[in-house]
Amino acid sequence: MGLILDAACAACAFRAGGLRLGATHAEIGQHDVCTRELYLAPCCARVQSVRVFLGRPLPEVSCEECARPLPLRPEHRYRIATLKGEVFRAHPCPRCGARALAFSPQAEFR
Repeated sequence: MGLILDAACAACAFRAGGLRLGATHAEIGQHDVCTRELYLAPCCARVQSVRVFLGRPLPEVSCEECARPLPLRPEHRYRIATLKGEVFRAHPCPRCGARALAFSPQAEFR
């Protein structure tokens, strides 16, 4: 099951919506399990949902805004779903860099 999230920064009023995190039941049932993770797109100062396959190298993807290659670095990944639960607050904002970015669940997808 996945979440559809909105993001908002309390420091600079950055906003983003419709961000997908996780996977559908069909995707979980596949042999090659895939999921969606959120990454910083530094070229356009935005958050982007990226489909990754677990246990495989990260894919080569482009920024949805400008089509430049998107660097999927560990420090650019928003760690929201963790083994200890979800961390929705205190993430670095893609626009201003302040740790004031919060994600809020809006819906689920299956």
